[in-house]
Amino acid sequence: MTTDKHVECCEHGKQKATFVCNHVVESLHDETPRGFWWANDPDNPRPDAWCSECEERLKANDGDWNEEIENIANIRLLCGVCYDNAKSLNFPSQKKWWKFW
Repeated sequence: MTTDKHVECCEHGKQKATFVCNHVVESLHDETPRGFWWANDPDNPRPDAWCSECEERLKANDGDWNEEIENIANIRLLCGVCYDNAKSLNFPSQKKWWKFW
């Protein structure tokens, strides 16, 4: 779902449109990390992304999306800044410097 379209975020204003699974969006609300996986799209700095639960379902389906997985993922639109915040929260190898102490 790579796009050059923009979205008007109520918090961040006009930003690039991005797409993630609903579980990633939920993590922004409850701050519970759910993992962060993304499509192989080297030309897109914010490729489509999904959580670890969706990744496990994809692996079980040989990496292919199908209607059932898409329904569970319930793909949602985020602005670029919200995407970056979700990635920071959910991607475990990106530890914040103040978490080291």
